[in-house]
Amino acid sequence: MKRMCFSLLLSCLILLSGCNKDSDLQVETPSFDVIDYTLRDGIDSLGNPVKQIVFNLEGNADIISFYSGEVFQEYAYKDGHVIGVDELNMSFEYMASVGEGTDLDWDQLSVHATTSFDGTVTEEGTGWTDITERFTLPKAADVTARTTTSASISDLLVSGQPLYIAFKYITPPRTTSSAYTTWDIHEFKVEAETLLGVESVVSQRDAALPLYHFGPDDATTPGRSARTVTTPPRLRFRANILADNMPFTAGVWAVAPPIIVEDEIDLGPDRPIGIKSRIDPALREYTYVYEEPGTYKVAFVASNVTTKGEANIVRELEVVVP
Repeated sequence: MKRMCFSLLLSCLILLSGCNKDSDLQVETPSFDVIDYTLRDGIDSLGNPVKQIVFNLEGNADIISFYSGEVFQEYAYKDGHVIGVDELNMSFEYMASVGEGTDLDWDQLSVHATTSFDGTVTEEGTGWTDITERFTLPKAADVTARTTTSASISDLLVSGQPLYIAFKYITPPRTTSSAYTTWDIHEFKVEAETLLGVESVVSQRDAALPLYHFGPDDATTPGRSARTVTTPPRLRFRANILADNMPFTAGVWAVAPPIIVEDEIDLGPDRPIGIKSRIDPALREYTYVYEEPGTYKVAFVASNVTTKGEANIVRELEVVVP
């Protein structure tokens, strides 16, 4: 009889234990909502007047997070935020000075692009595409002031390959040492336009553009300095002036660092602001200050969490900040 009673008691305990486990696995969904919001005048920490958005809340949850709807705080990108490169632009400033005896029909300066630069150059520019016509680069004799020119180079990008941009300067054979044009290049840069603004990709201010010569070069003669010089502020192209070198075609390429820009940039997931933890009392209102006027899609994520699981609800609304 005692053995039978013990078995019955043990069965009841097992049954009760099973019921408790099933109960523990169930996490109660938060009872939480955003009633509305109001606009209120306020003062920031520096004493400046600001417009405060006051959200009126009801219900409760263990944890509440807030997505303001601003860039990097959008609920729509909680799992990852990928933006595209809208445009890749190149710009530079130029100035020219024509030497006496120069043939004014000479086009000594040109702009080129390639995705397969191997560190060598030729007079013909094998493997390079001439993109000079994209820019407003007049004949040297028509340049009267330092001028800026720019153009899109987005179409030159090839996925997975670096893009190289170069300035090519060439001087035909001549008999007079002053018969050439000095070209100065300033502020060369390549910038990417995205949803977040303009980002510098390559800039002449960061580093001088390396030079690659073809044909004779005065600088190879002992005691002679380089005619073309490159520094972060300026790239100056000039021709050979030694008598032995003037009868030959000669030139130099200034090649920018490789440009590597993907079609899309992964910024990672957007992050919310934690506005309530488990130990905090229930929130009845939450105040947020937007720096810029606009329309924002706000999200409150309310969560109840136990060691056995988590239950969430999301409340979204549109906020207009004047």
